[in-house]
Amino acid sequence: MKIELTIMKLLIFCSLLCSSDTVAAVSIVDQKAQPKLFSCILGEGVFNDIVAITLYIAIVSLQGQEFTVNTMWLLAQQFAIVGAISILIGGFFGFVSTLAFKSLRFLTRSVVCETFIMFSVGLMSYFVASLTELKGITMSGIISLLSCGVIQAHYCWYNLSPQGQSTTVVTFAFMGQTAEAAVYSQIAISLYFTIPKWWSF
Repeated sequence: MKIELTIMKLLIFCSLLCSSDTVAAVSIVDQKAQPKLFSCILGEGVFNDIVAITLYIAIVSLQGQEFTVNTMWLLAQQFAIVGAISILIGGFFGFVSTLAFKSLRFLTRSVVCETFIMFSVGLMSYFVASLTELKGITMSGIISLLSCGVIQAHYCWYNLSPQGQSTTVVTFAFMGQTAEAAVYSQIAISLYFTIPKWWSF
């Protein structure tokens, strides 16, 4: 029994190691000077993160079982289910928002309304995916949000008013920078408070 538990714990640890540090790689490349290289590095990093999240969810769903030959096939099946359904949920919400802005032009009269709808549709895709459960597996809200955001950027954004286009770009860039700064601040504060426990002059 100890061997099976060890293998499953190793699989969880390996799934966490699949993701790469995209921020460090992207910070080296200037987006304006080399846009294609920047896009390739960012896309590869995001894809690695998606694989890591999906693999982690799939392995966690199999934690109560013993590791056998069939476990790998079950893992591949869970991986495909989580990835496909999460992407479909995000795609659904992305295309719904695109059709709404294209068909219902009164939504584009207010810049605040446009920004709010774009933001709330992304949040809805996140929460719907997080609350969706199939065969004991919970779908990934992050993958759903990412696929919804990609579709909104490629299709929905062009249906906004010119003011709405510039406002949504600035708003989401501000929110992204704020979230990133909050994460790094939390890491720094946590490190500062743990130093006295392991450092002594």
